[in-house]
Amino acid sequence: MESDAGAGRLFGLQKGAASAAKLLSLEFATVATTAYTTSELYHRLVVPDATVATQYWGAALLLAALYCGATLWLGDFGHLQNFRRQRLLWNAVRASVLAFAFLVSGMFLLKISDEYSRGAFIAQFAAICIASLALRGALIGRQQRALETGRLAMRRAFLVGDPVEATGLSQRLRASGIVTVAQFPFDLLESGPDGEDGRRLIDACRGLCADDIFILPKPGQLRRIKTLTDQLSQLPVAVHVLVPGFDGLLSAAEILEFGDVTSMQIQGRPLSALDELLKRSFDVIFASALLVVASPFMLGAAVLVKLTSRGPILFRQTRHGYNNQAITVLKFRTMRVEGNEGGFRQTTRNDQRVTWIGGWLRALSIDELPQLFNVLRGEMSLVGPRPHALAHNKMFEERIPPLSRRHNVKPGITGWAQVHLLRGETDTLEKMQKRVEFDLFYIDNWSFYLDIKIVVLTALLLLSPKNYQNSY
Repeated sequence: MESDAGAGRLFGLQKGAASAAKLLSLEFATVATTAYTTSELYHRLVVPDATVATQYWGAALLLAALYCGATLWLGDFGHLQNFRRQRLLWNAVRASVLAFAFLVSGMFLLKISDEYSRGAFIAQFAAICIASLALRGALIGRQQRALETGRLAMRRAFLVGDPVEATGLSQRLRASGIVTVAQFPFDLLESGPDGEDGRRLIDACRGLCADDIFILPKPGQLRRIKTLTDQLSQLPVAVHVLVPGFDGLLSAAEILEFGDVTSMQIQGRPLSALDELLKRSFDVIFASALLVVASPFMLGAAVLVKLTSRGPILFRQTRHGYNNQAITVLKFRTMRVEGNEGGFRQTTRNDQRVTWIGGWLRALSIDELPQLFNVLRGEMSLVGPRPHALAHNKMFEERIPPLSRRHNVKPGITGWAQVHLLRGETDTLEKMQKRVEFDLFYIDNWSFYLDIKIVVLTALLLLSPKNYQNSY
């Protein structure tokens, strides 16, 4: 019991600067030891010059100091209990990146970078990322087990609101280590916070040494929140307002200021301006390089398409793009012209309209290469939800309401659904729902790392027999 409580205090989730100082010291020691040990092993195993490693003590201590400074700047010790586990782990990587960026910048300005082995630098960065993630993961897991068994309580909460709603919230808060010490019905404040009931609430919070006050007003009681919070401001506690039934809406909310106007943003753009710039830069650079590499295959495909069946080399189809705008998507023609009349009909397995060369182009995904020009024109991205034909979208948009949300980002040549083999014919509602589910996961969890991961998985999939089984 004592060890688990110590782990919680060590991770900084209990009040007091001593707890944060313990974690700061532990992370400093972990980073410094990892940095030096890695350089020592590198010079012993890769470059047999162990004496050089002794020069890395100063760099190891500097890296540890920079890492701890970065975690302080990221706010890891101020509000750890309010952070999600993923954010705490991600901040460990961010702090490592910042520490090494400052180290490299300093060495460059001081013109001492030649004395630092590049191999040791890369090895140290990887090792510190792994060590910091392992440390935080272990402490988070240890603390979570203590919370689940009730052996660790970090904060005390006072709930004001409907008794039923307050009881439900109390149970949910307990999973985070927040113990409810009292409940106060909102209806008892009819006389106003300046009356006897308001003073009783203040005295009760003081007497129970509450750390947090959670207010759960009903919609009709929202107008009284301002007066109540003004009165509660005399208490040295955190005050939270939760509107029952709005949890899902508020989970992604963010408070923004536009001059003297303050708003609660409940939905933001899928990608920030910086994210869009990063993604677009990657698209242009990678698509240009891929066009150069793939040009012989594209030229050969164009010749074979022209020689084996009559009709144009490229197939042009209008599909939905970003923000539901219509775009013309390019592909190598893989079907007979006379077999593609009579309106939209999705390609099926063993479709008689597909030419013999078209079947090979589809199996190898060479038919999609002209869409690199769509990427360079800014109509598509390398990674994103695959664009559907207008008629195809119309078939499902009423039965799958979130389908149009796929168009909140640019469509892609490959995507999260495609690397999970959700490609080809979508002749049933269940197949389309599954594809939409994966596409929305990509939009809601986008990162540059995820794009790189999808590109790599796509390349591996092209070499896998599963790709041929799902291409027609």
